[in-house]
Amino acid sequence: MFRELVELGWELERKLQYPDYPPPVFYCYDEPIKWVVHFSPNRVYLEAAELKRPRPFCGRTSSIQAHLLVDEAGYALGVAKNKAGAEDNNAVKKHESFRQLIQKFLNWGGLKDAALRQTLVWLEDILDSGLIQKDPRFNEILTKDWISFVPEVGPLAGQHLFEHPEAMAFWLVEMQERSAPGSNKFRVIGECAICGRVRPLVGKIPLKVKLGGTKPLHSLDNDSFISFLSGSNTSKKAHLGVCFECGDTASRAFNYLINSDNHHRFIVRDKKHDNLANQAALFWLKAPAPLQVGEIVFDLSTIDWGVVVEDTHFKALTPQSSLSQLLELLEVPWKPVDSAFRLDDYGFYLALVSPNKGRIAVREWLTVSLAEIKRNLLAFLEATRMVSAFGESVQPLGIGTILESLGTKNPNMVRGFLRTAYLGIQPPEGLKTGVVSAFRKNVLKKPNDNESKRLQAKRMHALASAIKLSLFYRKEEVSQMSMLNDDYRGRAYLCGRLLAILEEAQLRASNFNLKRSLVERFYGAASTAPATTFGTLIRLATTAHLPKVSKDMTELMQEVMSRLVETGGFPKTLNLVEQAEFGLGFYHQRAAFRASRGKNSDEGDEGGLE
Repeated sequence: MFRELVELGWELERKLQYPDYPPPVFYCYDEPIKWVVHFSPNRVYLEAAELKRPRPFCGRTSSIQAHLLVDEAGYALGVAKNKAGAEDNNAVKKHESFRQLIQKFLNWGGLKDAALRQTLVWLEDILDSGLIQKDPRFNEILTKDWISFVPEVGPLAGQHLFEHPEAMAFWLVEMQERSAPGSNKFRVIGECAICGRVRPLVGKIPLKVKLGGTKPLHSLDNDSFISFLSGSNTSKKAHLGVCFECGDTASRAFNYLINSDNHHRFIVRDKKHDNLANQAALFWLKAPAPLQVGEIVFDLSTIDWGVVVEDTHFKALTPQSSLSQLLELLEVPWKPVDSAFRLDDYGFYLALVSPNKGRIAVREWLTVSLAEIKRNLLAFLEATRMVSAFGESVQPLGIGTILESLGTKNPNMVRGFLRTAYLGIQPPEGLKTGVVSAFRKNVLKKPNDNESKRLQAKRMHALASAIKLSLFYRKEEVSQMSMLNDDYRGRAYLCGRLLAILEEAQLRASNFNLKRSLVERFYGAASTAPATTFGTLIRLATTAHLPKVSKDMTELMQEVMSRLVETGGFPKTLNLVEQAEFGLGFYHQRAAFRASRGKNSDEGDEGGLE
């Protein structure tokens, strides 16, 4: 995973420029630059600002460590006043650290730009002169406000000094020095596990990544299994086996992915952003050449691979058109424009990660060729394609939607779904058990208002999709089981259809005004022991409900019952697989009834709710 992140980072550096992609050891802070100090040799004025620009990063917490030529006001100007009106007792030491870093930069052998050197001398002079403090707006500055310096004369006029190429180069050298392993900052020379070059290895990766707060992508733990090394506190002297540049590049690439809607999705969310229960998928595609999709040369970056793991939280009942579009796109032939490549030369990568206190937990790492992922996603989306609960549309559903309907945050279940979708592995163990239980629970719920009815319909849609996935993934019947299949002869499926028919007869006989339907009373029994349950239900329907409704209901019931007789009659009991099939038959038949009424029908459902 580290290697692929680094290669992605190299590619991003080639394609993107600052400030769209931060340079080494720069970070996209949440806090903007609040003040710009405009200066010339004898003049200073302060400008209030809200600049969201990547800036140098050192990973400081409680220690005093300055950033080069841009920092909080406590460092840059020695301002002690904080937001609460109290004083920062370390402001003097912080400012000394900031000034010492400028001196170190001036003494650095890589500083070749004479104009930059002269401008730094001017900056030193105005910091010594007190001109900044004389500006009428100086008292508005707080110790945590970020400050940047911009000269107003000379070749560098109008440029933020921290963005000068030589300032960026010095900052990289400075951070390599600060990040050396051990308290004595000694250099450990070795072969980087990523790039393979022999160079100083890093003791820590200072650049943090954003996931449930900020934290290192990789960090050292306490000493363990260290008998092959001498001395105590080995973890303080050990290193990560990677060079500074590779560690920093991987972190910047990770932040690019987590900040891009095209490259990440949350599958499971928790109220606490830093909780291990949160699970996010990061994904990207490595494409060595353009791709032809059908007759069109296609930009692969425009494909929204994330819709497969979409985290919807049932916010809308509208169809996931993007998933349907992806399904259609996968059915079109693909080929590289460059004849030297094959689809197998294109790599798709996905990491499932969670915040884990002070670090990142990698739960799953998937790598697969484009040819294989095209086949696998096509099979997965076809297996999750399902008619909506009211029959308005048929579309595939994303992993996040299905997991939400199941009511599970189990990381093993999440990983199982990802493996099915992207690697083509069979659906996760335990899916049938979970979906049968959740489906029964949702069927028995009676919605109290229109919103709860909408949410129930969304859940039932997702659960039916999960049932189909568990039963028909990569099977011949999969394409025919997205909606009511009159030709399917599974006994459990026919029993489920029959229960929906009996429910419909009861609803129509009561003019859709019921306090409690027979499904609420008998679904559990009918889905586990049909032979002992349906006799009573059929007698009730024959005497109380069917005489009050049109003959087509009687004919449909008789048709389904005759097919049951042909296949062996009512089963005494249904096992777990058959209970899932029962639920699918019930859902399909109910959706068909609801669709036949039409969206604008005045007839309600389940007690008259629209």
